[in-house]
Amino acid sequence: MSVLYVVATPIGNLEDLSPRALRVLKEADLILAEDTRVTRGLLTAFGVRTRLQSCHRHNEAETARALVEQMQKEDLKVALVTDAGTPAVSDPGALLVRAVAQAGVDVLSVPGPSALLAALSVSGFEETEFTFLGFPPRKKGELLAFLNRLSGRDRLAVMYESPRRVLGLMDAVCEVFPEAEVSLSREVSKLHEQTLRGIAREVRDALRADEGLLRGEFCLVLRLSGTQARQEEEEAAGTEARLLALLLEGYTLRQAREALIAAGEKKNRVYKAELSLKRVAPALLPPE
Repeated sequence: MSVLYVVATPIGNLEDLSPRALRVLKEADLILAEDTRVTRGLLTAFGVRTRLQSCHRHNEAETARALVEQMQKEDLKVALVTDAGTPAVSDPGALLVRAVAQAGVDVLSVPGPSALLAALSVSGFEETEFTFLGFPPRKKGELLAFLNRLSGRDRLAVMYESPRRVLGLMDAVCEVFPEAEVSLSREVSKLHEQTLRGIAREVRDALRADEGLLRGEFCLVLRLSGTQARQEEEEAAGTEARLLALLLEGYTLRQAREALIAAGEKKNRVYKAELSLKRVAPALLPPE
């Protein structure tokens, strides 16, 4: 009976390859690899001589069709690996897994190394819910919009980033969530593994102060709890300031209120700003 094994491989330290994963790689009839050159190095280190074939983003659909046809005709044990970590998690493999499973062939996981879970485990955050976002957008405008959509979520957001773009990511995080807590891990399981923890701007400044930190792959854990409350406070303060400015220009309370709403302010926020000003500075408020 044919079976596809989804095998997690080391993300740095070769000692993280599990005995089960090594056995599966040795016993498989075929290993599908994201980059055969990378996987060949791993197999050589462990004396594995199983036949290798590439399966990456550009040929995955074609490979899946051919593999399904072959696995339906004969009994095959196939192992799917990525360059490092767990296949099909922000790496190629999901399309192949789906095609094989839909064809009625067993798909089994051989769990192991994962930068995502490793970074979460050393973050120190107690939240049990998290959202894995893979690699964020590269363009600044898209990145800022992407981060703004996370506001108000009471959970952790986890994402990967390369050393070339991690400063841009941290700059964007500081712009949207300047006071948010973050845990930024680099070189997970490797010789120079390091995790920076603290307020977003503190971690960003640490990166800027030491170019030596800008090496290796990064995994960011962003604590979103409370970020919406801070954002709403800032927006409310801004509405109050705009309302007060109009009043000082000579607008009546009604005129100022209508002007803000016409400019796009939400009615509820304008009324709350009015109540706040009545509470803290009633003498500044003109009649309706």
